[in-house]
Amino acid sequence: MQHDLTLAMLSWRQPRTLKHSLESYQRQGLLDMAKEKLIFFNECTGEDRRIAEKYGFTVLQAKRNIGIAKPFQELIKAASGRYFLFLENDFMLVEDEATCEQELQAAMAAVETDIACVRLRHQHHYGDPNYWLLKVWEGRKSAEQANLNATYLFNEPDREYDEIERVEHLNRTFFVADSGIANFTNNPCLYRTEFLREHFLQREFTEFDNLETNIEPWWQTAGLRIAQGRGLFKHHPLEVSGSGFAQHKRIKHSIKHWSHYLIRIGYKRRVINLFLLQFLPMLIKANINLGNKVMVNLSLGRYESE
Repeated sequence: MQHDLTLAMLSWRQPRTLKHSLESYQRQGLLDMAKEKLIFFNECTGEDRRIAEKYGFTVLQAKRNIGIAKPFQELIKAASGRYFLFLENDFMLVEDEATCEQELQAAMAAVETDIACVRLRHQHHYGDPNYWLLKVWEGRKSAEQANLNATYLFNEPDREYDEIERVEHLNRTFFVADSGIANFTNNPCLYRTEFLREHFLQREFTEFDNLETNIEPWWQTAGLRIAQGRGLFKHHPLEVSGSGFAQHKRIKHSIKHWSHYLIRIGYKRRVINLFLLQFLPMLIKANINLGNKVMVNLSLGRYESE
């Protein structure tokens, strides 16, 4: 079923990753659900354009890399759909067509209420890396600290934190929290396009302003209601070029930290797959792609709320 939805993507120098993501959107029917498909290319190439046009996207472009913030604004300006689904090129769709349709319909219904944004990164198959989980694992955040990202730690986060509310839209479950504990993110999110026009187009960004860093101070105090449901998308980059995750410290951690992680395995309510994500790629000397494909798909360590 086609919806009044703009599918808006951002891509930079990752044609293989982009094609892999678009194939998943086509295979699971997402491309047919959007009335409009836009993609903004930084440093657009002929190959980029050919891939986009093959899958029915209208191309916006910059001859050089101008970051994320300004392209995000350009996509908002160009959008004609009532709803705006933002995706970067390395998020693949991991649910089947029926589930995708149900989750999208429920998300669109949610943003017609007092919910400003529905996060659509998958609750279970979130991909690699999940920085908030990594912070918990390294002791820089506490699993006891209320945060909407707890949906990646707990199956029922509303039973763990009073600050998180469970709501239902079209028979789909969402966990909702104030934007003060639900950070702004470049991850897959659905909004009403009018909300984005009202709050994002008037902002002045330089070419390499960090979108998340610039929006976060306002977002933290805006009192917005942010929702996370089951989700649809997994972070799954195939190329190193242009992918920030490839330079993440998890690939470079020294083995001297082994005791720190072994100790944390014994802690109640910690996620054991982070141990695998940290160490198995190093121990078997796996390349980044292999580590990503094998480790993320294990999806170990989740637990039911008590």
